[in-house]
Amino acid sequence: MKLIFPCFSFGLWQGCPLPVSDSLHTDESSHDFIITNTQGIEKERSFTGQLLDIQFWDDQIGWTCGYGGVYKSKDGGKSWQKVKHEGGWYHVQLTGPREIWLLEGSHGKAWGRLWHSTNDGEIWEEILPGKLQGYGDLYCKGPVRFVLCNDFASHWSVDQGKSWKERTFFGSLKIAIPGDVKEKNGFVIYLLGTKRPTPYLLKSLDSGETWNEVLLPLINSYPYSLFFATSWKGWIGLDGGKILYTEDGGENWQVYQLPTNRPVTALWFDPLGRGYAAVQNGNYLMLAESLFMTEDGGKSWKLVLSGAKQINALFGLNYRNIWGAGFCPTLPAATDLIVISNH
Repeated sequence: MKLIFPCFSFGLWQGCPLPVSDSLHTDESSHDFIITNTQGIEKERSFTGQLLDIQFWDDQIGWTCGYGGVYKSKDGGKSWQKVKHEGGWYHVQLTGPREIWLLEGSHGKAWGRLWHSTNDGEIWEEILPGKLQGYGDLYCKGPVRFVLCNDFASHWSVDQGKSWKERTFFGSLKIAIPGDVKEKNGFVIYLLGTKRPTPYLLKSLDSGETWNEVLLPLINSYPYSLFFATSWKGWIGLDGGKILYTEDGGENWQVYQLPTNRPVTALWFDPLGRGYAAVQNGNYLMLAESLFMTEDGGKSWKLVLSGAKQINALFGLNYRNIWGAGFCPTLPAATDLIVISNH
């Protein structure tokens, strides 16, 4: 099987080209952020719950979703238009400037729905109706559509959703499918799960036909987040502020420690190892760190955001174009949060 992948940076599905001058140089001015919400910078913050996911097609077109609804932006996230009202909108993915995939669920229930639009959210079609019992993660890039349903049967397609396969992954949490390797026998998939209280990682080299468990360091730490910048270089975010790092596809691992003991809720890195780690910060009585930055793969970290901010999801086109979505822990209810890198 030969797959044709879209031409993104370093062959990746999750980015656009890095400027040549940006390959090795950064400066302190690159660490500024715009903090806003789906109501806009100048408007009073409204109580719309928390955002759970965010995706951008380019530096202008993006979508975000959460308990307060589904929103789209055409100006890089500075302003947002509401597309769907309050509900269990857990994950959003873009496979074109007007093609969107949404994963809906209901907290505490074995129920999920996958929605697809090809006209910028005007009309929606339900995919796999009646077949989803979970809403763990969603990955739609290139020809791949993968719906991770935790303890229930997950579904994936390698032909843009024309045909589907299924398999159950118990205790599964997150999926990573880096698109930099075009193997004639398939592509690499990583799947993160938990055998409480320890994490486990599965790896497929043939588009999900066969799976093998990757040996992780012996560490009693619950997993929260997963990111692979290439098929070899990846990070796992754990509780206690710990991060596991591999640069050889899981053959060897390093254990890094953030300057905090809070769980790592979201990760994003470029192939050079520059990236961000968001940590749990949802208790308004104990507000502290929110977002850290690294330029060496996770060996050292710098605090770049703190205060009333919890980032649940990070998305980047490159190191200088980063968005985060989450919430501000306030009373009487949490309010949604958008973080935009200001480079």
